[in-house]
Amino acid sequence: MWLTVMGPLRAWHDDEELDLGPAKRQALLALLLVRSGQPTSLSTIIDVLWGDAPPSSAANVVYRHAAAIRRLLEAQFGTRSGAGGDRSSATRLVRVSGGYRLDASPATLDLLRFRELRAAAEETADSGATPDRLRLLSRALGLSRGPTAAGIPPHIAQHPYFVAVDSEYLTAVKEAAAIATTLGEQASILDLLQPAAAQHPLDEVLQAHLVQSLASTGRQAEALQAYHAVRTRLDEQLGIAPGPELQSVYQEILRRDTPGALHPAPTPPKPPHQHADQQPHPVRPAQLPPDLNVFAGRTAEIALLDELFSCDLTTAGDSSDLTTAGDSCNLTTAGDFSDLTTETDSAPDRTHPRPAVAIGAIVGMAGVGKTTLAVHWAHRVAHRFPDGQLYLNMRGFDPGGVQVTPSEARRTFLTALGVPARDIPPDQDAQLGLYRSTAAGLRLLIVLDNVADADHVRPLLAGAPGTLVLVTSRDRLSGLVATDGAHPLPLTELNPDEARQALVRRLGARRTGAEPAAVDEIAAHCARLPLALAIAGAQAALLPERRLASIASEFRGHPAALDAFTDTDPNADIRSVFSWSYRKLAPATARMFRLLALHPGPVIAASTAASLAGTALEPTRELLSELVRAHLLTEQAPDLYVLHDLLGAYARELLRTTDPDDRRELSVHRMLDHYVHTALAAATRLAPHRTEAWPLPPLRPGTSVQTPPDHEEAADWLDRQLLPVLLQVADQAAAHGLHAHVCQLGLALERHLDRLAHWEQQLALQRICLGSAEAQGDLSAAAHAHRALGFAHGRLGQRVEARTHLLRALSLFTEADDPRGQAATHRSLAFRANAAGRHDQALDHYDHALSLYRRAGDTVGQGSVFNEIGWTLILTSDHRAALDHCARAIELCTSAGDLSGEAAARDSLGYAHHHLGEYDHALKHYQRALTVYRELTDRYLEADVLVHIGQAHFARGESDLAARSWGRALSILDTLRHPDASLVRRQLDDVRAIASRHAPH
Repeated sequence: MWLTVMGPLRAWHDDEELDLGPAKRQALLALLLVRSGQPTSLSTIIDVLWGDAPPSSAANVVYRHAAAIRRLLEAQFGTRSGAGGDRSSATRLVRVSGGYRLDASPATLDLLRFRELRAAAEETADSGATPDRLRLLSRALGLSRGPTAAGIPPHIAQHPYFVAVDSEYLTAVKEAAAIATTLGEQASILDLLQPAAAQHPLDEVLQAHLVQSLASTGRQAEALQAYHAVRTRLDEQLGIAPGPELQSVYQEILRRDTPGALHPAPTPPKPPHQHADQQPHPVRPAQLPPDLNVFAGRTAEIALLDELFSCDLTTAGDSSDLTTAGDSCNLTTAGDFSDLTTETDSAPDRTHPRPAVAIGAIVGMAGVGKTTLAVHWAHRVAHRFPDGQLYLNMRGFDPGGVQVTPSEARRTFLTALGVPARDIPPDQDAQLGLYRSTAAGLRLLIVLDNVADADHVRPLLAGAPGTLVLVTSRDRLSGLVATDGAHPLPLTELNPDEARQALVRRLGARRTGAEPAAVDEIAAHCARLPLALAIAGAQAALLPERRLASIASEFRGHPAALDAFTDTDPNADIRSVFSWSYRKLAPATARMFRLLALHPGPVIAASTAASLAGTALEPTRELLSELVRAHLLTEQAPDLYVLHDLLGAYARELLRTTDPDDRRELSVHRMLDHYVHTALAAATRLAPHRTEAWPLPPLRPGTSVQTPPDHEEAADWLDRQLLPVLLQVADQAAAHGLHAHVCQLGLALERHLDRLAHWEQQLALQRICLGSAEAQGDLSAAAHAHRALGFAHGRLGQRVEARTHLLRALSLFTEADDPRGQAATHRSLAFRANAAGRHDQALDHYDHALSLYRRAGDTVGQGSVFNEIGWTLILTSDHRAALDHCARAIELCTSAGDLSGEAAARDSLGYAHHHLGEYDHALKHYQRALTVYRELTDRYLEADVLVHIGQAHFARGESDLAARSWGRALSILDTLRHPDASLVRRQLDDVRAIASRHAPH
């Protein structure tokens, strides 16, 4: 067995890569590996995996994952008893008092091999800088494939246990660079220096080694560019000049009499909408869906993909080195597939340079297995893309017609790559520029699944040489092939042998071997399509006592085929496959299958399905499990399910012919009741004193409503179950005339969408709300929609639209005689005024808001306004006056029992004391705010206060305490996938870089 933790966490046994299971299990394995040979207590494991808020079941979860890891490691012996393996150098998990210890050896774990080689190099240190020492260090460093345990959740990867391994690697890189410089062999170390320097852009010693090595190998222009780039980063991010190491190297380069040495290449311009102090931190997304463990066939297609994209693609755009590649390494990239059958030693064409991005297009009809093949092959080659993998279902052929737009996809990818949502411009051209600029230095694997056409793809083509974009579509994508150089891989049905293999994988060799003719007949009825084969195989597996010939006979006599399959063999009968599985269902399960077609989005939760059917949650879970076993439904995650669009089309056919209109309408109403009532319950849990609502529509009998018990579960329900289908749900409610439902959704979710920086989704939702409000003539609802639209436009920097909507909201609230609504709008106008630096105007709006809240008798609103006035005074540097207003805010919020408002005011009070240099007072109020937010389980605001605590410690010169607070904040924000994480990460990097600079090297 061989395990790697210096880079992506991976494991092999007998040349076969092992499935390491879900993310938490991988994180546990990574922790045990970096602490190999040392006992790790249960409490430490829980702290690393969950931080300050572990679930009550944490210990049981650890026990289950540890048992699974033990079984995984026992694979090296063949059996549990140990037969068939050599245990002398085995990796094993041992239960010790209070925890676990994982024992490994340099023969089984890359980290221990790295340390062994480094120790061997150290043994030669007495002889000075020797080639042997450099060779040993280079071998050790060659084991690394990126940051430690790359791919585990970021908040776990930032734990000191993992950071310490990265520090070991960094120290070894510097040692090797110093020895190479002494020996004059800098060229041998460049390939190791460059990725390390990219990961540590503010480490001056490392950057100096890079600059010197580039210059010493005749690459003076690149050396000078690297120097000016790091000088700019130091100035913009830390406010300091380069230290003596960098200055010395720079002066040495300038003294050399070489062409171009005095004319450094200019620093590349910053991407649009990116401030100098907001460079994105390197983020390595790993978004590929899980591979299918029963994948079968596609041997020829996989071989073709391997041939087309068989090695490192970084030479795309510069084919000068193809003369040495020979047939072993095909560097075919986008823009030129014409030479697939020609020799590679012909002279490269300099007049038509190849584009940087390679494109593969897997095209074919629905159900033919495009996504399965793309994901399977992508997992095979993911290790070749050091900057990560991006995946998105573009929903180009969604039955509801709701595609993911290129703009939405770019925002999703930019966020995944570490760009804060607030820095993503709404303008399409500017957004495209930012996307291309961000990806320009990255080698990515991008999988765009289910695209509609070439125009759906083109705005997402970006990346450095070596990036591969893999596309799937039912469209032939002729334009992408002709214009963009994509290589098409048409996918048809499996060949007979592969179709047979697919059934063998599901039914076993003994059963299929006994009835080969029946297997072939079943495959033929399935048109040898993977989707149909999966359904038929799953159903047959549930009937082990039935002969396959008997099952095959049931497919006969159903001549009609689904329209989606008209391009297949007309003798193939796909509907019969679906129908056969459907007829085996119990009546309640069959009804559930039909009703799922009413859901507007691709992912449905068990509780939502329960409302559709009007059944309790536990029986619903049983029905869904039966559908999963029949392969008529896929379980994406616990309690979350996906219905393939072809099966959805079949379910809709059945629904129209089986279920009366009134019953279908009732099911839709129950589902929408479920979404609205649960959304309000979740929003109220997140902000109990700040969630507005109108009287809820009465629940229809049979509706399932969830009441999240805490902040974390409330946010989880909104993020995983509602937000992915929010706009479709709102559209469906509006289409059914349930306008009150639409307006309730907009009111309940406004605060949460703003907190997540989902401002474009906010705009789309509130526009639907405005239409519903106007349809029912509801002035108050229209005013709320205008106010939310105005605030979202302001967040996106669209000042004219923001002011127009906010003034319209103020007019409507006044007409409706709604003082609370008027006050809230004045607060929004004040917020915009503060953002524009017009603080006097902001204070005028706050005066109006305070008067209106007093008129309404709203103590909580008054407390919020006093706090916001205090914050405005802080912005004007009138910190003493701010203290008084924040103190008044605390009094009002405390009297109203508004703990969240009290915490917010204490945070502001602490901030004012901080800027007066009264750090002890600041920390006292911050700590009180932190305690309250933890009691409320408000994770985002807990992180916000931790950031302020870190700033106070940093101002007092307590860098270690500052880093500790910022590290905790970053862990929370990464867990929440919040865009503020990148800002905190930069603060943490800066303080570590400063500490590193002043520490002895």
